[in-house]
Amino acid sequence: MLTPRRVFIPTMTCLTALIISGCSATPTPAPSATTETGSTSTQNTTISEASSPSSRLALTYDGGIMILDGKTFEILTSIDKEGFLRLHPAGDNRHLVVADGSSYTMLDLGAWTQEHGDHNHYYTTTPSLTQLTFPADKTGHVISSHGKTAMFADGTGTFQVYNPAQLTQESQNTASSLELQTVTLPAAHHGFAIPLADNRYLVSRGTEESRTGAALIDAQGNLLAENKDCPGIHGEAQAANDTYTLGCQDGALIYTKGTFTKVTNPQDPYSRSGNQAGDPDSPIVLADYKTDQDAELERPEQFALINTLTQERTIIPLPEGVSYTFRSLARGPEGSHLLLTTDGKLRYWAEDGTELGAVDIMEPWTESTTWQDPRPAIWVDGDTAYVTDPASKKLHVISLAQIEQGSAEVFASIDLPHVPNEINGISRSAHPGTDSGHQ
Repeated sequence: MLTPRRVFIPTMTCLTALIISGCSATPTPAPSATTETGSTSTQNTTISEASSPSSRLALTYDGGIMILDGKTFEILTSIDKEGFLRLHPAGDNRHLVVADGSSYTMLDLGAWTQEHGDHNHYYTTTPSLTQLTFPADKTGHVISSHGKTAMFADGTGTFQVYNPAQLTQESQNTASSLELQTVTLPAAHHGFAIPLADNRYLVSRGTEESRTGAALIDAQGNLLAENKDCPGIHGEAQAANDTYTLGCQDGALIYTKGTFTKVTNPQDPYSRSGNQAGDPDSPIVLADYKTDQDAELERPEQFALINTLTQERTIIPLPEGVSYTFRSLARGPEGSHLLLTTDGKLRYWAEDGTELGAVDIMEPWTESTTWQDPRPAIWVDGDTAYVTDPASKKLHVISLAQIEQGSAEVFASIDLPHVPNEINGISRSAHPGTDSGHQ
């Protein structure tokens, strides 16, 4: 339950409020920030020390979440939870954030690493859905960066920010409370907030009717910079050099060090890149590429690579009749690009776009017109890719160790008791206390 809020409203001119919300003949609400504390009662569980780091997977299904060991593929537990569930890294490589449309809840996957001088200690406990829950009207994007995590609520245009390091208390159990800062944007919309250095945030701009661009704001919501030239803004990714890409209906924005740069492909005035996969060590971002504005469901047969150094978006075609979905994109070792395609393959390219190869994983499949329906999805931990196969109720495990030589192989296929939908996890290859993925 949330304790009473301690509210502070920053001093802000009407002009700044109008700038961040777009020009208007009538005054619009100024962005604001508040601080609150979420409080729960968390039951203590047995904690064991392990000899090596662990990875664990979470897979949603109709009615709950399955938790699997990433090495043995044993189902450790299944947690009942109704609703359409989405999974996001919480930022500490131990917890995930479960979004159910009206709240965000911390899921403890029960494995973590603790630094101890010149070595690490590894711990495990029983995975559990904690009671650390925060209301959010129309849950949306959850993004971790720069030691903070921002949970966006589309229905209110607000986002709540916490420090992931505070999710685990000194007893090694999930914390019983979590301090949040809430920042309110001028209008509700389907948006996002990316934590940056110096208590700044890169946020979307828009209303319920339209989304128009991006803005840089401080922790009190004050406008620092903006770009109004990103219609339908959706999707983001982090690239090297603290650079971010944002998807537009006519290209992409590249943000770095307070500056926005628009990237377009003139041959395709409508060219949406609303789903992206980045790597903080790579200057190139993998993105989808859709060109049919009137399609009820476009099945793209090409994708894009956004080069944040040259500020270009290169288009790479797929074989005729081969497509992919928003859950198909991932990054692999050495900046490689991975794509699950509807012919049942996992295709992969080098960082520069050179095609390396493909591996057969499953039977060909067709994307449902209902975006919430299960379809193949991918999550990567180091040189291992985990791919869901809803049609056969399987989880396929692919070795990417030889991907640069054009060789990836399926080395395990696990039968699941439920049809899997979303997949996410915590990494055995990540550094202690770091995010296991950027969404």
